Amino acid sequence: MRIAIIGMGNMGAKYAKYIKEDSSFNMTLVAVTRPKRDKELFVSEYIKDVLVYDNDKELFKAFDNKEFEIDSVIVATPHYSHKDIVIEAFKRNLNVLCEKPAGVFLKDARIMNEANTNILLYGLVFHQRTYSIYQYLYKIIKEEKYGKLKRVNYITTDWFRTNDYYKKDSWRSTYKTDGGGTLLNQCPHSLDLLCFLFGMPSKVMAFCNEGKYHDIEVEDEVSSYLEWDNGVTGIFIASTGENPGINRMEVTTSRAQITVYKEYIEIKYNEFDSEYYIKNNIDNSKITPMVERIDFKYDSSQKEVLRMFGNNRVICNGKEALMSLYLSNAMYLSSFKKKIVNIYPISSKEELDFELEFFDEFNKRI
Repeated sequence: MRIAIIGMGNMGAKYAKYIKEDSSFNMTLVAVTRPKRDKELFVSEYIKDVLVYDNDKELFKAFDNKEFEIDSVIVATPHYSHKDIVIEAFKRNLNVLCEKPAGVFLKDARIMNEANTNILLYGLVFHQRTYSIYQYLYKIIKEEKYGKLKRVNYITTDWFRTNDYYKKDSWRSTYKTDGGGTLLNQCPHSLDLLCFLFGMPSKVMAFCNEGKYHDIEVEDEVSSYLEWDNGVTGIFIASTGENPGINRMEVTTSRAQITVYKEYIEIKYNEFDSEYYIKNNIDNSKITPMVERIDFKYDSSQKEVLRMFGNNRVICNGKEALMSLYLSNAMYLSSFKKKIVNIYPISSKEELDFELEFFDEFNKRI
């Protein structure tokens, strides 16, 4: 697969390095946009035989003029630019691998999907789906190995950032240039995991605290309550202002308490469902849970996403990527208007009404 990388900041530079160093990706790097100044030295040896253009417009112009041939592009630019670049790639019949999130607005991400009229390969870099720990969790939940799902508590406060992080890039930490805070920058992975593992929630009530820990206008802490149509409930908490933080997911099923950390899962489970003990008046003194711990090695997941794409597969397609963006938009709207927000099927009348309401409220913040 012949590749061009658009956006040579942190992630684009890393992808150029990966592609050059690992032939199993089945990719040949042909062209890139000009690296950010602080990445020029790092990436110089990986692009010395590669065409370099000032920006995406110049790169696409050169492609149109047949200065080079490619099959696909990797988009690793700031959030607001994703829609236009992806659509321009689809116009040229190019496959796309796009950094998360798909965009700032659910509406834009939906339009990106609709632009893929030739059904080209289109994936988002939600690499945490590839982690063996979450693949295992997905399997036991779907198989109902420990009974039916009841509740999910997900705390992800290990995204600690300093003020320098927000000041380093001029586009960060405003609604106008960045599109949001921790929900849109760090938490797309976490929200994607919630949707990947448990399906889309149907209701959300969220509280986004803006500039609680940092000198920024967007949120650096989120606390939210979730409901699913099947009766499952959940709590989601995230922060970039806590150190030490934690990444812990607690999954309650009818037979077990499953606690997921970064590198291991602990499962406390009973022989029967809780309902059995309730109906038969069997109290705690007569119940001895069994305990199992399963360890997992660290996964180099971004490499796996590239390898899959180079071999014509994606871990998260454009349609699936709508879920986490819909959820983050709903959390913002809930916090903005201090109300419970209902989540409807994509492209339904209610979802389109939601898009308009969110867009209106968001623009007030800009």
